[in-house]
Amino acid sequence: MAFAAARTMLRTGWGVLTSHRALVAYPVRSAVTGAVVTGVLFVSIGADVIDGSSSATPLLLAGACYLLMVIVTTFGNAALIAQADNVLRGGYPGAARRIPMGRWPAILLWALATATVLPVLRLVEHDFRDMRTARGRHPGTAWADVAELALPKIVLEGRNPIGALQDSRWTLDRAWGTDVVSSTRLGMVGYTLVLVGVSVSVLVGAVLGALAQARLGVPYGTAIGLWLGLAVYITALVFVSAANAVYQAALYRYSVDGRTPPAFAADLTRAFQP
Repeated sequence: MAFAAARTMLRTGWGVLTSHRALVAYPVRSAVTGAVVTGVLFVSIGADVIDGSSSATPLLLAGACYLLMVIVTTFGNAALIAQADNVLRGGYPGAARRIPMGRWPAILLWALATATVLPVLRLVEHDFRDMRTARGRHPGTAWADVAELALPKIVLEGRNPIGALQDSRWTLDRAWGTDVVSSTRLGMVGYTLVLVGVSVSVLVGAVLGALAQARLGVPYGTAIGLWLGLAVYITALVFVSAANAVYQAALYRYSVDGRTPPAFAADLTRAFQP
């Protein structure tokens, strides 16, 4: 059920995303930034290896790269949500106002939470909810599910992250009911797919790079292959995230108007289920 729902919502979000060139520009910028950031990472690690020094620098650089990519993607998705909401209301991208600079700190805080807190919540929170249910208590809607509406509220209503989460819970209770679960949640399976995807991309890139280095004499072929494989994977992940941002904008518009936006051809009444 989750796979079918996630596929439907992401495919519909992708349709809205690709319907306007101005909307596609946001994930393209994030993907290019990701390729540059990973390129700098590989150059720095390569220089460390050539020097023959074994230190924690590569791990620190990898952590910084991950954090920077999440921040860049979150800001890109924030701008995309502002424009997508205008499209979902029947307008055109570019007609919406730019995000005021006063909301940037809240978006940055949300990006940091997305990079650190939310992944842990997605892994463990549903288990805690099952324990509460087993004890006869109301489990409540998981915070990881409540977070689906947080970024649109930060962008479109100017709320801070905590206020956005609190209001998102009230909005879910009003629009979809209490004690609901996102019908598009893949849970541990989603994390497994992410790990498999990055492993395959990096492995294929490394193999092709090594072959190019051995047969064609391409210098640093393996490192270049690793970088290209990771860049391709990051690009795919950025575009999936952008399609999900459009989906979040549609959820927000549904919660405000009480109906599915005509431009989003999917039934949002089933986005959250008991």
